[in-house]
Amino acid sequence: MASMVALWRCKCGTRIKVIAEIDSSPPATQMASCPQCHETRPISVDRIITVMKDSSDVSPAAGCEEKERLLAAQKKALDNYSRGAKELAEAVAMLAHTEFEFVAKRVRTARQALLETNQQLEEHIARHGC
Repeated sequence: MASMVALWRCKCGTRIKVIAEIDSSPPATQMASCPQCHETRPISVDRIITVMKDSSDVSPAAGCEEKERLLAAQKKALDNYSRGAKELAEAVAMLAHTEFEFVAKRVRTARQALLETNQQLEEHIARHGC
Protein backbone atom coordinates (compact mmCIF):
# COMPACT_ATOMS: atom_id res chain seq x y z
CA MET A 1 0.00 0.00 0.00
CA ALA A 2 1.33 3.42 -0.95
CA SER A 3 0.07 6.82 0.11
CA MET A 4 -0.20 9.64 -2.39
CA VAL A 5 -1.23 13.26 -2.53
CA ALA A 6 -3.02 14.83 -5.48
CA LEU A 7 -3.21 18.63 -5.86
CA TRP A 8 -5.17 20.72 -8.34
CA ARG A 9 -7.16 23.93 -8.67
CA CYS A 10 -10.88 23.40 -9.14
CA LYS A 11 -12.89 25.32 -11.74
CA CYS A 12 -14.28 27.43 -8.88
CA GLY A 13 -10.70 28.51 -7.99
CA THR A 14 -10.35 26.44 -4.81
CA ARG A 15 -7.04 24.60 -4.40
CA ILE A 16 -7.78 20.95 -3.62
CA LYS A 17 -5.61 18.44 -1.77
CA VAL A 18 -6.50 14.73 -1.81
CA ILE A 19 -4.72 12.18 0.36
CA ALA A 20 -5.27 8.65 -0.93
CA GLU A 21 -3.88 5.12 -1.06
CA ILE A 22 -2.87 2.89 -3.96
CA ASP A 23 -2.84 -0.90 -3.49
CA SER A 24 -3.06 -2.27 -7.02
CA SER A 25 -1.36 -1.71 -10.31
CA PRO A 26 -3.02 -0.10 -12.14
CA PRO A 27 -5.06 1.58 -9.42
CA ALA A 28 -8.81 1.97 -9.61
CA THR A 29 -10.42 5.28 -10.51
CA GLN A 30 -12.22 7.17 -7.75
CA MET A 31 -14.07 10.48 -7.91
CA ALA A 32 -12.95 13.32 -5.64
CA SER A 33 -15.25 16.31 -5.10
CA CYS A 34 -14.32 19.89 -4.41
CA PRO A 35 -15.37 20.80 -0.84
CA GLN A 36 -16.41 24.27 -2.09
CA CYS A 37 -18.54 23.64 -5.21
CA HIS A 38 -18.71 19.81 -5.25
CA GLU A 39 -17.34 19.57 -8.81
CA THR A 40 -15.98 16.02 -9.24
CA ARG A 41 -12.68 14.91 -10.71
CA PRO A 42 -11.46 11.36 -11.37
CA ILE A 43 -8.18 10.31 -9.77
CA SER A 44 -6.34 7.00 -10.11
CA VAL A 45 -6.31 5.63 -6.55
CA ASP A 46 -7.82 2.68 -4.72
CA ARG A 47 -9.00 4.61 -1.65
CA ILE A 48 -9.51 8.29 -0.93
CA ILE A 49 -8.60 9.09 2.66
CA THR A 50 -9.45 12.79 2.69
CA VAL A 51 -10.32 15.68 0.37
CA MET A 52 -9.68 19.20 1.66
CA LYS A 53 -8.94 22.77 0.67
CA ASP A 54 -5.20 23.18 0.22
CA SER A 55 -3.98 26.06 2.35
CA SER A 56 -0.30 25.74 1.39
CA ASP A 57 -0.79 28.51 -1.19
CA VAL A 58 0.31 31.17 1.29
CA SER A 59 3.68 31.97 -0.27
CA PRO A 60 4.92 35.58 -0.38
CA ALA A 61 4.31 35.52 -4.13
CA ALA A 62 0.60 34.71 -3.77
CA GLY A 63 -1.46 37.25 -5.70
CA CYS A 64 1.40 38.15 -8.06
CA GLU A 65 -0.01 40.63 -10.58
CA GLU A 66 2.56 39.79 -13.28
CA LYS A 67 1.77 36.08 -13.03
CA GLU A 68 -1.95 36.83 -13.25
CA ARG A 69 -1.34 39.01 -16.32
CA LEU A 70 0.73 36.26 -17.96
CA LEU A 71 -1.88 33.62 -17.15
CA ALA A 72 -4.59 35.78 -18.74
CA ALA A 73 -2.39 36.34 -21.81
CA GLN A 74 -1.70 32.61 -22.01
CA LYS A 75 -5.42 31.82 -21.85
CA LYS A 76 -6.17 34.36 -24.58
CA ALA A 77 -3.36 32.98 -26.77
CA LEU A 78 -4.60 29.42 -26.26
CA ASP A 79 -8.17 30.44 -27.11
CA ASN A 80 -7.00 32.20 -30.29
CA TYR A 81 -4.89 29.21 -31.35
CA SER A 82 -7.68 26.71 -30.60
CA ARG A 83 -10.24 28.78 -32.48
CA GLY A 84 -7.96 29.14 -35.49
CA ALA A 85 -7.03 25.45 -35.56
CA LYS A 86 -10.71 24.50 -35.41
CA GLU A 87 -11.55 26.94 -38.20
CA LEU A 88 -8.70 25.59 -40.31
CA ALA A 89 -9.78 21.97 -39.78
CA GLU A 90 -13.40 22.77 -40.68
CA ALA A 91 -12.51 24.78 -43.76
CA VAL A 92 -9.71 22.67 -45.24
CA ALA A 93 -11.90 20.98 -47.85
CA MET A 94 -13.89 24.08 -48.78
CA LEU A 95 -11.23 26.75 -49.19
CA ALA A 96 -9.23 27.64 -52.24
CA HIS A 97 -5.49 27.20 -51.81
CA THR A 98 -4.81 30.92 -51.27
CA GLU A 99 -7.55 31.18 -48.66
CA PHE A 100 -6.23 28.06 -46.94
CA GLU A 101 -2.73 29.57 -46.80
CA PHE A 102 -4.16 32.75 -45.25
CA VAL A 103 -5.96 30.81 -42.50
CA ALA A 104 -2.95 28.51 -41.99
CA LYS A 105 -0.70 31.56 -41.53
CA ARG A 106 -3.10 32.95 -38.89
CA VAL A 107 -2.96 29.61 -37.05
CA ARG A 108 0.87 29.54 -37.21
CA THR A 109 0.98 33.11 -35.85
CA ALA A 110 -1.44 32.22 -33.04
CA ARG A 111 0.62 29.13 -32.19
CA GLN A 112 3.81 31.20 -32.04
CA ALA A 113 2.09 33.72 -29.73
CA LEU A 114 0.99 30.85 -27.48
CA LEU A 115 4.52 29.40 -27.34
CA GLU A 116 6.00 32.82 -26.51
CA THR A 117 3.41 33.44 -23.79
CA ASN A 118 4.08 30.00 -22.29
CA GLN A 119 7.82 30.74 -22.27
CA GLN A 120 7.30 34.13 -20.57
CA LEU A 121 5.09 32.53 -17.92
CA GLU A 122 7.61 29.73 -17.25
CA GLU A 123 10.47 32.24 -16.98
CA HIS A 124 8.45 34.44 -14.61
CA ILE A 125 7.53 31.51 -12.35
CA ALA A 126 11.15 30.31 -12.26
CA ARG A 127 12.48 33.82 -11.56
CA HIS A 128 9.78 34.95 -9.14
CA GLY A 129 8.92 31.64 -7.47
CA CYS A 130 5.17 32.18 -7.61
